[in-house]
Amino acid sequence: MLTSARNNQLLRSAFTLGKGDKLLQDNQKAIVKEVFWTHGITQREISSRTKIPQQTVSRLVNSLVEDGLIHSVSDSGKPSSGLEPNPDFAYCYGLSVLLDAISIALMNLKGEVVATKHVELDDMGIASVLSKAASEVESMSTKFNIDSARILGIGVGISGFFSSTDGRMNTHHAIEEWADINIADTVAEAFNLPSWVVNDGTGAAAGEGIAGVGRKYKNFVYFFVSSAFGGGLINNGDMIRGTHGNAGELGDMLPAKLYSHPNLQLLERILLKHGVEVPSMYRLNEVFDPNWPGVDEWIYKVQDSFDLVATASSALLDSQAIIIGGHIPTKLAEKVIPRIDVYAQFRRGAKRPMPEIVCAGVTECPVAVGAATLPIRDWFL
Repeated sequence: MLTSARNNQLLRSAFTLGKGDKLLQDNQKAIVKEVFWTHGITQREISSRTKIPQQTVSRLVNSLVEDGLIHSVSDSGKPSSGLEPNPDFAYCYGLSVLLDAISIALMNLKGEVVATKHVELDDMGIASVLSKAASEVESMSTKFNIDSARILGIGVGISGFFSSTDGRMNTHHAIEEWADINIADTVAEAFNLPSWVVNDGTGAAAGEGIAGVGRKYKNFVYFFVSSAFGGGLINNGDMIRGTHGNAGELGDMLPAKLYSHPNLQLLERILLKHGVEVPSMYRLNEVFDPNWPGVDEWIYKVQDSFDLVATASSALLDSQAIIIGGHIPTKLAEKVIPRIDVYAQFRRGAKRPMPEIVCAGVTECPVAVGAATLPIRDWFL
């Protein structure tokens, strides 16, 4: 979400393409979108999918190749007619503001994660977070020799919900200072880059759709399991934002007095009761043992919650997949998935098509990775 006059000014001036064009024209953008989603696509396939005449496709592709935005795919050293984005043409950063830490991700134009960094902080105030984030971004840019002129912008993922359509958020109490400010504007000023803001669940879903197993599915529901339980929705490859940007607040489907929320704080409490001390939930994936005492108890407590949300998601959205992600350990997700029961009416010997339920592919800094996709999504997709 772009907000504020300052941010829009940065958007207009941040990046020039090839021969000085500020933004892609509609047909160019349609071509780049097809190339991004289908690496190795041919001009004939682009013309068929976009309904742009092949002669026009050929002319525009030649221009985009000349500008360096896309290039031909090589097959075992032999030239090919297939196309893909030029990964070095542009880069994006993603910043995740967590409850007691930040994460940074660097992504290239091909949608590949170049680097991630997780940093725990004692002070989650605005000045502390932005100072550390700026230092990490500068360090990454130096390490990977990223030209500042090639940076499209920085996306931000943060825990909370949007209060209105002006981009202000009601954030988690642990990051109180970030509440009710224009986050996009604040981050844009700090980095002198255009900034986009989403809540953490939507951000993680956006990242999974580009850099994870979600890329296989045009439509999926993402279960964000972290300190709290939320989610994100992807339809036809695009984020569903809703009226205010709060679509995918799956935790609000579960009245707390009736259902145990499937979050990692509950898991940590149960494990501690059984004598198992775990590190930060952001490192839990590295050490998790599915045979720890207390794991089955957590699954038992949250089973009905998973069933309800999965059933509602399937019934409402008819998605191809439900992806279990966030900061949940992969081995725990693998143990949960076979037990999730998606209800559907049985008629004439069959149920309606059910979504696949799978583990997320992005396990390192998922919110930051998702935030890094936001400039690409806005500029090119």
